[in-house]
Amino acid sequence: MLTANAEQLLLGPADDIRVGTSQVFFVEGREISVFRREQNWFAIDNHCPHSGASLAAGKCGESVVTCGWHHWQFDLRTGEAIGRPGFKVGTHALEVRDGELWITLSSEPEITHQHATEHADDSESDIDQAVDWRDASRCLVRYGAMAWTGYFRYRSSEPLECHHGERVLIETPRGVEVGEALSTLLTDPPLNDVGKVIRPTGELQRKLTSMESFEHVRGQRDARQQALIQELLTEASRRLAERGVAVDVVDGELLFHGQTLVLYFLGTPTDDLGVLASELSTGRDFNVLFNSVLEIAAPVASCGCSGGGCSTKR
Repeated sequence: MLTANAEQLLLGPADDIRVGTSQVFFVEGREISVFRREQNWFAIDNHCPHSGASLAAGKCGESVVTCGWHHWQFDLRTGEAIGRPGFKVGTHALEVRDGELWITLSSEPEITHQHATEHADDSESDIDQAVDWRDASRCLVRYGAMAWTGYFRYRSSEPLECHHGERVLIETPRGVEVGEALSTLLTDPPLNDVGKVIRPTGELQRKLTSMESFEHVRGQRDARQQALIQELLTEASRRLAERGVAVDVVDGELLFHGQTLVLYFLGTPTDDLGVLASELSTGRDFNVLFNSVLEIAAPVASCGCSGGGCSTKR
């Protein structure tokens, strides 16, 4: 929402930004990505709310930008993360007047992101990062069909004894899923090899009950579930080939609650994946999410922060 009688601010000559390119501006303490497309101009907050990557450096279609780190997609018109309710970036109004580009900043506050600390000094960065682990324990967890690992934060006041190899319920940006604990709960914030605090990959909710663990394993071996995954793998590969998209869909998995089915791919993410995810989700009881096989490391080292993907919710 724009503020009433919001002040317009001059960014500079409009022709300084070529069609099909983007540019970052620092306006009133905010970092803004400005995109010039064939038919429209767009302005959004620059940093992805997932891991803080610059969206201006992402791959941009006519109205969708794909983050270059974990392939989250954002609608440039609304700022909403495609297929990820509750995640968005601020959008701002642009106007070209007499060859000059003017911006009206939104009243929406910038979203606090995980890794965008390039412009902060080390002390501020460390203090800010340490807050994420205040009154929390950590556990190293392996999760996903690609066996990524990440530090998950446990913030409940309920005591939890967590041992190596136990199945745990975790929440990632992809949804609620099952992981395997690789450590006990520890109270000190994890550090990377240069002494920086590692941000949480997600939240540790609890251990699975014996029955949940049994049902989870049975579901993974269920012939109908495997047939469904194979059907979607085949269908996705066929449609991508018809579109001429150079992406190989190589694996899939249904997350814990059965609300999200993840298809893993090799190749460069494109807008076509978001469109195809919407098509494959239509008429089904779950949403389809495309997730790159390869996790891309963030500048401030993290432990395989998975959860990106290209999807569109029904």
